[in-house]
Amino acid sequence: MPKSTFYNLNTEKREKIEKALKKEFSKHTFEKASISNIIEEANIPRGSFYQYFEDKEDALKYVIENFVNDEKEKMKELLIKNEGDIFVSILDLYSYFVDKNYTETEVRLFQNIINKLRSENVNIFKSIKTKNFEEWKNEDDKNCYINTSILNIEDKDDVEYILRILTCILRAEIVDVIHKKASKEKRKRRIV
Repeated sequence: MPKSTFYNLNTEKREKIEKALKKEFSKHTFEKASISNIIEEANIPRGSFYQYFEDKEDALKYVIENFVNDEKEKMKELLIKNEGDIFVSILDLYSYFVDKNYTETEVRLFQNIINKLRSENVNIFKSIKTKNFEEWKNEDDKNCYINTSILNIEDKDDVEYILRILTCILRAEIVDVIHKKASKEKRKRRIV
C-alpha cells in the first residue's frame, strides 16, 4: 500500500496521482503499464513516485484496494437493507453495477482489475477478501451484516466461501455484460 508520504499529500495532488494510476491501468494490463506514463500524466518526478509507492504493483494494489472498498461499502449497505440476505444483496449489487453508466475508461479499468485479481496475483485477491469478510462472519460482532440463519451451512467459515463464489460470479457477469453493452434490461435478466 502507499507510503505515508502519499497520504500526507494535499487532496488535489493525491487525486491527480490516483487519476493517473487509473488512466494507466485502464489503458494497459499490469505487465504493460508504465511508471513513466503515470509520472508524466501526474506531472511528478520519478523519485516522487517511489516516495509514494514501493513499485508498480504497490500502486496497482492501491487502485484495487479502493475498488474493493467501494464494493464492500455498497455490499454492507445492501446487506443492511436486505436484513442480511446475501443472495438478494448480491443480486442488488449486480443491478447497482449494471445501472451505473460506466465510461469506456472505467470499463477497461474494471476489466483489468478483475483480470489481475483472477489470474496474475491470487494473493491480492485472497488478502483483500479475507480482510474484508472477517467482520461479516463474526455473529457476536454488532457490525455483522450476514444473516447466517437463512443459510444451510455447517461452519461459520463457510460464509466466506459462499461470498467468494458469489463475488466471482458477480464480477464475471458484470465484466461480460458491461463489455458487450447489452441493454440494461437484458443485463439484469442474465444473473437472475
